[in-house]
Amino acid sequence: MLQCILLSLVLLLQCQSRDRWTTQLSQHLCQSEDQVISATRTLANSGFHKDLTTNLELDEIPRAFLLENTTSHFYMDIDQIKEGLFLGYPPVFPDDPIDVEQPADSSPAHIVGVLCETHHVTLPVHHRYQPAGSQPYSSVCIPFPRVFIPVVTPEDYSDLELGMEQMEEERGCKLLRAPCGVNSFPECGWEEVAVVGVQEVCSSVPVGLTQDLPIVQISALAAVFIGFSAIVYVMFCRKEKSKAT
Repeated sequence: MLQCILLSLVLLLQCQSRDRWTTQLSQHLCQSEDQVISATRTLANSGFHKDLTTNLELDEIPRAFLLENTTSHFYMDIDQIKEGLFLGYPPVFPDDPIDVEQPADSSPAHIVGVLCETHHVTLPVHHRYQPAGSQPYSSVCIPFPRVFIPVVTPEDYSDLELGMEQMEEERGCKLLRAPCGVNSFPECGWEEVAVVGVQEVCSSVPVGLTQDLPIVQISALAAVFIGFSAIVYVMFCRKEKSKAT
């Protein structure tokens, strides 16, 4: 009975995590009426492993919350980022467990929340393997995130939920409920802010050539056959040797 209850709680938490950002983004979210920020972005390093750097000109705004859409072409290794918090990586909150092994043509896009407590944030991102094509490289892009700034925080409201409800009623829109700090809870209220000077960043990723597929398939089958034959031979020789002794 206890195991069933625990399993139900785990499944409920997973469902809440899976819908955490997508459900909120489908609502009419509050927009800042007087704040506009500028930003720049770069995608550095060669090969499959990149550093995604975002620079936000927030002026007096203490922090921001980003909702990154990784698309199906990129992924963030959440464990790598959590282990690198001491290196300056920001806290991240994915919408769903991320399978880092899936190729691009079978992976869904993920939304990852990023808490920016500085105006300069770097995150490691990785290319997913692309399906074979006729060209050796493919250009893939990652869009600029949606940016939110805090309006209901523990510094100003002793009861965060009550403060968010009152502000939502006054403004006739929904605040983004997102973490105030490193932990998932408590959640602050965030409004979306307009960003100028931004664009998606793109990168070239190596792609296997379709004309090479037959050679790869034949080589793989040959390797499997040779390995299987070697295993059978060794097992047979041991059996015959044990009989002889």
